[in-house]
Amino acid sequence: MGYLALLIFFVIMLGLALVFVFINYILGPKSQDALQDYPYECGVPLYDQSAQATFHQGYYLLGLLLLLFDIEAAFLFPWTVVYRYLGVFGFIEMFLFILILTYGLLYAWRRGALNWQFEEESL
Repeated sequence: MGYLALLIFFVIMLGLALVFVFINYILGPKSQDALQDYPYECGVPLYDQSAQATFHQGYYLLGLLLLLFDIEAAFLFPWTVVYRYLGVFGFIEMFLFILILTYGLLYAWRRGALNWQFEEESL
């Protein structure tokens, strides 16, 4: 009985999708627009020279570090909930986890990934 309901739902959704595609084909515009194949990104025309600026590498490094430590925080919250059940083993595992991430932060700091004193770029 459960599979029959799933099959009926699938057939209805497939039929509805095909009806929408057919209606779009019937009611949609028939002539091609001159800018239809023109690449459009974020509201900036492609050939605008002022839109082709480069970003400093530090922004990407900071973004990666932010993702890394956000994931660390996401792992810490469930650990605090089940801390009583994990005991000493759970404490040691989380201590090693934080130690490895701290080492990564210190490494990035030493390499200058957190240094935001950028030199001026020439235009």
